[in-house]
Amino acid sequence: MSRASSIPLYKTVLGFRILWATLAVFALNSLIPLGTSQALLVGAAAAGVLAFSRLAHSRITNLGIGTASLALVALYYTGFWFAQFVAVTLGFKGFGIDIIKLHSGTCLLSFGVFGIAAAIFWRARWAILAEVTAFFVVAISLFSGHRDFHLDKPKILNSLAWQLRVDHLTMLIFVGTALLVTGAVYLYCASLAVRPRTDRTTYQRAPAGRQVIISSIMCGVVAALICFIQQMLYAHFNAVVLARAANGVGMSSSEGVSPLSFQSALGSTNQPAGLVRLEGDYANNPFSPMMYMRENALSSFNGKEMVFAGRAYDADLPLVTTRDSFSRTEDAELGQRTPLIQSVYLLADHDHVFAVDYPISVVQLKNPSPKRFKATYRAYSVAPAYKVSSLDSIQVGDPRWSDDVRAHYTAPHPDPRYTELGKKLTEGASNPIEKIRALTDHLSRTAIYTLTPNHETKPQDDPVAPFLFGDHRGYCVHFAHAIVYMARGIGIPARIGTGYLTDLSQAKDGHILLRMSDRHAWAEVFVSGIGWVPFDVQPDQVESHAETQVDSKLLEELMGVLEPGEEILPKDSAKSEAGMEEPETVWIPTKATLLMAVASLLACLIAAKIILRHGWRVAPTPSLKLRLGYIAIASYLHDIGWSRQYGETRSEFAQRCDPVALSELTIILSRKTYAKQPNFSAHEVRTAIQRAAIRFTQLPLRTRLRAAINPASLIRLISGGNW
Repeated sequence: MSRASSIPLYKTVLGFRILWATLAVFALNSLIPLGTSQALLVGAAAAGVLAFSRLAHSRITNLGIGTASLALVALYYTGFWFAQFVAVTLGFKGFGIDIIKLHSGTCLLSFGVFGIAAAIFWRARWAILAEVTAFFVVAISLFSGHRDFHLDKPKILNSLAWQLRVDHLTMLIFVGTALLVTGAVYLYCASLAVRPRTDRTTYQRAPAGRQVIISSIMCGVVAALICFIQQMLYAHFNAVVLARAANGVGMSSSEGVSPLSFQSALGSTNQPAGLVRLEGDYANNPFSPMMYMRENALSSFNGKEMVFAGRAYDADLPLVTTRDSFSRTEDAELGQRTPLIQSVYLLADHDHVFAVDYPISVVQLKNPSPKRFKATYRAYSVAPAYKVSSLDSIQVGDPRWSDDVRAHYTAPHPDPRYTELGKKLTEGASNPIEKIRALTDHLSRTAIYTLTPNHETKPQDDPVAPFLFGDHRGYCVHFAHAIVYMARGIGIPARIGTGYLTDLSQAKDGHILLRMSDRHAWAEVFVSGIGWVPFDVQPDQVESHAETQVDSKLLEELMGVLEPGEEILPKDSAKSEAGMEEPETVWIPTKATLLMAVASLLACLIAAKIILRHGWRVAPTPSLKLRLGYIAIASYLHDIGWSRQYGETRSEFAQRCDPVALSELTIILSRKTYAKQPNFSAHEVRTAIQRAAIRFTQLPLRTRLRAAINPASLIRLISGGNW
């Protein structure tokens, strides 16, 4: 096979190598700032790939390539040594020369590393295996940071997700799929690319056309299989993320189901979950600087763990989706509270709204940035304004409760050890509030906070017992269950609250950035005339999941996107008032829609033209390759102004427009059409097409550009014109 026949694969492999070099430069610069312009480094890497690939395809031996590389390095340092010597001799400080030497040295390193790698690739067959191994090692190392659902790692993907405004899981799956697909395509092209021989100037014979087609089909099947697998992975892990979220606290709220996980928490991920803006001061916050935002409550025991009991009991919860509105009458029996308005802008998917206790209204807000925020709403709460120290003399439970409701909130755990330990820890306490504090203080002293408690339990076993009666290793889910079980065992009405616990000291101008690591579960006790009060364990011993600072730059960026919240009236309420119905309007496409339509049309036209010009390359039979090749050449001539006239034969057309380009193809096509036993091979057809294509490379650049962008051939093809 001739050199020309291997040029497409050669160029494809070069393109991939330049792409890998570009990605490597950007990845390395994100991990270790190089101080030199990334554009210069990428340019040097591309130059190295091209230069050393050219050397690898020459008659120069491997030793010669190595000697030339060392000579280049020696020449570089000798030149700068001489420049510095001249600068010192003439009295210059030479600072500018040092700066140039620093940046040019980095560029030379980029040039040499990627260039030598390209030379080794072309000269050594084992280089493909080594590169693929290195590729997957780097990819696995890159993605290993997000283990245990740390979706904000690695940092480079986290930043890219924010720039493209997609969620972190989607970015991880997409980048992983893209790397696998491009890696498979590169491996395919690299394995087919013809290697030079140092003892000859010609290329080795490339695989046969049918083999290439079969290999291409297999490569496409592998790519489709990878894409299918990534869809399944996304569906599975997205469900896990929504169910468990972070710190073992998920978002589900189905009756009889727990959103909590005991085996392992998702980790201290800093993935942003939402932005909360307090519309006013909250100086009376009893838990300052911390603030609880409840999303759900678990008050029913299913024989294994606490689960959601439904609206029949936990009526204080709004339990509406993030796109619904909610309102109710304020409970006049609950005192020591203050109005608090919170505007919430969700950065991650949530099943239900969350707000500071006790919300009486939730309305939708106009989304200031639909590409960034998943949903927006405003919650009106009568928030706690009591002092925690003032609760000691108040009784627990609601006098309005029926016996059934009171029994529901005080139902003890069937394991008597919880009741026995609760009584033991509260000996000497004079009132229920002192007792619940004694329980939380005990766990705060003895519990060890860890994200991986590694308790070995069977699916039907109690997951809290190994924590409380064992090694005391766990996280908020274990703490909350233990407190509720012991509190109920001594007659105190208790439940588990879930949602977010955020640190107001890291807020900025009333804006709070919620992260997945802020998801939390805590124990709650109903105090008469006050409502549900959090009693949270704060362990002194922390094995993992240390607190991290909020990303202030991201917070300021999101604050800049916000606008004054514009409330959206519920549709039902608008219909009930005269004159509030929205008139029916004709749909008018937006600029984005029009641009998308134009871009899609252009993409289709470009794809059609590529198929028209290069479809012959993948034709499985010589006959079809001949037909498609003739159409490709004729379409090119049509785009530069040479069209076959009505009634004109192919031979007449070839002689009139360009005999060199069409004569050989026309002869073979005529032989196929009129000969009784046409005899021609795929090699003969391919050679004729390539000779015609070489003819076009001799045309002026302006003519070739016109042929590339002229849609005349596509119009002729669509209209059914004769080629």
